[in-house]
Amino acid sequence: MSKYELGIVDTRNILKAIQEHYEYDFRNYALTFFKRRLEYMLEKYNLKTAYNLIRVITNDDAFFQVFLKEICIENTEMFRDPSLWRFLMDGFLTSLIKKSTSYKIWFPEVSSGEELYSLMILLTELNLREYVEIHASSISEMRLDDVKQGVFDASKMEVNEANFKRIFRNKELNEYCTIKEDQGYMTPDLMKNIHFFRQDALMEQYPKGIKLIFWRNQMLYYNQIMEERMLKTMNNCLVAGGHMIIGLNEKIDYWNSNKDFILVGENDGVYKKKFS
Repeated sequence: MSKYELGIVDTRNILKAIQEHYEYDFRNYALTFFKRRLEYMLEKYNLKTAYNLIRVITNDDAFFQVFLKEICIENTEMFRDPSLWRFLMDGFLTSLIKKSTSYKIWFPEVSSGEELYSLMILLTELNLREYVEIHASSISEMRLDDVKQGVFDASKMEVNEANFKRIFRNKELNEYCTIKEDQGYMTPDLMKNIHFFRQDALMEQYPKGIKLIFWRNQMLYYNQIMEERMLKTMNNCLVAGGHMIIGLNEKIDYWNSNKDFILVGENDGVYKKKFS
């Protein structure tokens, strides 16, 4: 817990300053989450007060890039929720990709890379890489740079390996990565031919013709207004019959959502966009 605490008014003043200076709108992010991240930054960068944070953010464009990196939501491990990855491996992806002329996948927030790395390994093992076009985005250019290089936290290696072994019993994760000091790196070949781009906080720019979206464990960081807006964006960029994967403890639940999506992987958070 940070030793610096922000009030609601301070938090909203920071949000207002960011919107006015950079036109990034974080007002509909979950206030508790955003407040906690801001307090962490006050301590980490010895800023202590909301005034100091506003002053540095609005006067130093380079620090604003650091801010965007810090505010990103990090995934925790590779192959998180192994039952989902077994579901994807056991015929689901192969049946969809092999019968498609152009299969596009989008990761709307790829801030720490573990989900993307997991999928790239799975596609490699299934010999499906050549049939797939991957798009990955983040609000942070710094985060994207790390993911492009295949960087991950080496302290997660033990849990990553344990999850990997639940999917690929006769393989070793170190076939796909190396550890150097306290940093992990995926093999360069794994990260080839991925389309990376920086997005705005409201995801107003997004790729078209997407057939699969990975957006897991993200919704708790938004309020209801933002959550519904994001889900509508996902719906707009998905082709009819396309799929979206969300967290096991999340659900698509907004007004009229049952006309947009159907749950097809009940225990794995896999939804399908309905045909009109």
